[in-house]
Amino acid sequence: MTGAYFCSLVTKPDIIVAPGQYRTRSGETVSIDEVSTRHDFGCLGAYPDGTRERWHKSGRLYATMECANDIITIVGHP
Repeated sequence: MTGAYFCSLVTKPDIIVAPGQYRTRSGETVSIDEVSTRHDFGCLGAYPDGTRERWHKSGRLYATMECANDIITIVGHP
């Protein structure tokens, strides 16, 4: 498999830039513990119930589509 499916993420702005609290598209607050500057799903965090998840630095959970659990902003920003 190639990394071509990441192409849509390369031009997106970086949303996850540091560990902290972020808000998802559905309004849920998630905690990011590890941040990656690469085009991978290396931003590691957790939902309030403790479920662990990995996001791309653009906030996307999936490379090819948007979903309710995509991170859209840091908590405290409009």
